[in-house]
Amino acid sequence: MTAAKTAIATSGHNIANANTEGFSRQRVEQTAAESGGRPGSRTEVGRGVSSVSVSRINDEYVEKQIRNSARDLSHAEEKDLFLRQTEDIFNELNGEGLNRLMTKFFNEFRKLGNEPDNEAVRQSVRESTKALVNDIKRMRTEVDEVRRHIDSRVDGYVRELNSNAEELKDLNLRIKTATIAGGAPNDLLDRRDAVLKKMGSYLDLQMHKDNEGGYVVNIKGVGPLVAGPVYTKFSTERSPADNQGKMEDALDLKTEASAAGNVTHQVSGGKLGALLETRDKMLSTVVDRLDQLAFGLTTSVNAIHSQGTNRYGETGAHFFKPISGSFRAAELIDLSDEVKSNVNYIATAFEPDSPGDNRIALAISGLQGQKLLNDGKATIDDFYNSIVSDIGVANGRNRSVLTQQRDIATQLGKIREQVSGVSIDEETANLLQFQHAFDASAKVIQVADECLKTILELKR
Repeated sequence: MTAAKTAIATSGHNIANANTEGFSRQRVEQTAAESGGRPGSRTEVGRGVSSVSVSRINDEYVEKQIRNSARDLSHAEEKDLFLRQTEDIFNELNGEGLNRLMTKFFNEFRKLGNEPDNEAVRQSVRESTKALVNDIKRMRTEVDEVRRHIDSRVDGYVRELNSNAEELKDLNLRIKTATIAGGAPNDLLDRRDAVLKKMGSYLDLQMHKDNEGGYVVNIKGVGPLVAGPVYTKFSTERSPADNQGKMEDALDLKTEASAAGNVTHQVSGGKLGALLETRDKMLSTVVDRLDQLAFGLTTSVNAIHSQGTNRYGETGAHFFKPISGSFRAAELIDLSDEVKSNVNYIATAFEPDSPGDNRIALAISGLQGQKLLNDGKATIDDFYNSIVSDIGVANGRNRSVLTQQRDIATQLGKIREQVSGVSIDEETANLLQFQHAFDASAKVIQVADECLKTILELKR
């Protein structure tokens, strides 16, 4: 009766957790109890059944594959989120994008070349330039917003990873204690697998069991994260830019597991690896190229404009505010104060006192077809289009990876369900079987009780 009752309770536990993520079904292992007679006796009679243990149906290899799949899927999902945000910044499907504004900017100078003394055209040149400058600044600002969003997620994931590492350390201890006491901590083992899967989704980790059955977790290429009763915390810290793509004031990732402390560029895989890779490689490259575009446009236009003469007969004036270098050029680009206040400061003539001289305006409009960027290999339009193209290619490639990883994760989930999942129909059938076993055992006791009563009545 006790064995049947244990089996009924186990089936009930399985049914209750049929929809619990990460739960592994359990099964009562039973064995025949040793007989009580003398060895070799012809009257040796069995003494029923004993419940040896409650085992957990689980495949460690499948769990390992699921952890690896969760890491790769999380990596692709994080990259997809921020690559899509970046792609939206450069989306020119709605309204005027930078490509159209750039074309309009040069076209307005062509119009000015046709009518160099027309003040309305001059105003149109100034307005088109303002629109171009504002869009360059907008893109630079929005890319920085994406990077700040990445930093906030890095900070949040680090806190979650530290919490999971502490929980894993506690689970290792509790499982060890329960095992030494002779128990079967099946639910704790399921919880530990869930924690390991979640930890593995943050970055590339190496996991193995020690001699006592506890999990040791190492950060690949860095050092230990959890080892027995000890775990190492991650921390974040804002720091200056470095030569590996990290921008000014972006978060660094630090841990005592590494002698160097700073592991920002050593962490790979998972959510954190995707965030740091996107921030320090993809977005840093985008920002650098926007700065190069803004600097190239500013310096090339100013170089021609400063040679010309405005309507006041002055030479040497700048069209854009001069910028000393490409660093932060996309933030600093702006019209010169003179042009911003008065369109008559726009130079169109190459020589003074030459009404109708349009050589400077035409020279500036001709910059659109000149290879000014990428060491003289790309026009301004080509250079910008390459930025947009690279973002689109990276996004498309990652989406393919994401689709593939989702399919792999789904397939592994089905495999785990076949091995460790709970079938309600099967458990219901088991309940009926164990119930009949319990009833039959109770009937045996009832018959034995009646026999004993009969014997007692004979004595009277």
